[in-house]
Amino acid sequence: MLANGTKKLRYLNILSAIILLYSSVIFSQVLLFNNKVYTLTNGYITEDQLKDIGFNIVKAERMYLIYNKKLIIGSSGDFIIDFEQYVPNAYTTSNGKLLVKIDSLINVLKLQTSNNIFFDKPVSINSISYTNDVIRIDTSAQLNKELVNINLLDKKITIKLTPFDLPKNIPQGINASKSNGTLILSIQKDIEKYEISITNQTIEIFLIPTSKKIDYIKKTETFAGRTFIVNYLILDPRFVDLVPVLPKNGIGYTAQLSSILSQNGLIHGVNANYFDPATGMPIDIIISGGKVLSHRYGLRPMFIETTDDKVFIGKNYIDITVRIGDTLLMVKSVNTKTVNEVSLYTDEYKMKITKDVSKNYIVAKNGKVTSVGYVEYVPNNSLVIAISNDIQKQYLPKISVGADVSVELYTDNGYKVKNAVGAGPLLIQDKKIIQDAAEEKLRYGGGIPTTRASRTIIAIKDGKVHLITIEGTNGTGMNFDEAAQFLLSKGYESAMMLDGGGSTGMVYAGKLVTINSPRNIPVALGVR
Repeated sequence: MLANGTKKLRYLNILSAIILLYSSVIFSQVLLFNNKVYTLTNGYITEDQLKDIGFNIVKAERMYLIYNKKLIIGSSGDFIIDFEQYVPNAYTTSNGKLLVKIDSLINVLKLQTSNNIFFDKPVSINSISYTNDVIRIDTSAQLNKELVNINLLDKKITIKLTPFDLPKNIPQGINASKSNGTLILSIQKDIEKYEISITNQTIEIFLIPTSKKIDYIKKTETFAGRTFIVNYLILDPRFVDLVPVLPKNGIGYTAQLSSILSQNGLIHGVNANYFDPATGMPIDIIISGGKVLSHRYGLRPMFIETTDDKVFIGKNYIDITVRIGDTLLMVKSVNTKTVNEVSLYTDEYKMKITKDVSKNYIVAKNGKVTSVGYVEYVPNNSLVIAISNDIQKQYLPKISVGADVSVELYTDNGYKVKNAVGAGPLLIQDKKIIQDAAEEKLRYGGGIPTTRASRTIIAIKDGKVHLITIEGTNGTGMNFDEAAQFLLSKGYESAMMLDGGGSTGMVYAGKLVTINSPRNIPVALGVR
């Protein structure tokens, strides 16, 4: 009988533990005490948590708990507090560890309750800010996710913080109220989605407002007594990429803007880089999907989209290097006919590579040298590195098939570049016409800055990219100064010219929306 009774008691203890474990999965409560958060197990506080709060615990024939001059005596699961208050079913044990129902300690710890949260005092907010769609809340307490409840319904977001005091200063754009110990924050603008980060005493909520990914506007604009047809293609880089794209025949060939876009499966875009009309070769940097398609070394204005979807317009150095084995070489040109000590050709370069007896040629594929010696054309999915004999003798006296090859890209600002195009002149930086405007105009020949001509411009405002074409109704467009003043009046933060004149063109929804039909071009900037 004794053995059976022992087995039955053991079974009940195991069953109790299983029920407790299961209920902890489906039901969670929190204790906030002395600005520290404790996660409760189905309403039970653990022995270790009690000690952390400041309880002294003695386990003998009876349980003895001492806290803040209060004595709690436990026997058979019941408590007597200070010989005055009887609390039945107040505790249990599991694996020799004490578990106490938090309800039995409400008076001892002077707790309040709200939404399954037990607390001694509300959390104080030290500061709350709301800038660039980020809400940052710095508090007095160590936090966890149970104190924060966010509801996004019909593009309206409500943030409930329990238990929190109402802050003294509420940023513009946020409405705040308090109900039953819960601070309620509502955001006035429409929100598409959000992300939350809770670190120590800080809550950060990253909001993504409802926004058109692509917007197109055509306007008749009057500026300085003249009338222009202006097309605006406005893009949110968080949702779309601005990708340089080539004609299907590759670098060295030109085509109509609409053809280049459609060949690449795109329906929106503008013309991009300047180019040599005699050869059809693009000028300046082209990076598409992280791959360098054209480059000539120098400090030039460029538009950059980073791998984390940030956008910048400004003057930057971009260094391209090629590593062959353990040797790192600076690349001075990519996919150009310019003669340099180290040149790189990708398989987008469809022209015949000019043979130069003063150079050696290395072919690489899948990160390995596949052959050494001149080739007329770049093989598919490969690249060709042309190295002067002097450089090779000094740094690469032995080149073997199978050696590792990698191309690396660096910028002076540390950008991780996804897409980029270079052109110019640079017009606006930091919401001002550039300080060296006179010098900038001298850097471009052919009357580019001084002639009144149709313009293609890329600009940034409020985190969005604006592709802009400007055409005069009388056939003439704007010069550098007029374009800069016009863009400044529109509130742009940064802006630069792309190729213009006879190249200016914009395609929206697969249709050309500019007045004049542009000439063939070697590269387009498309929306993907």
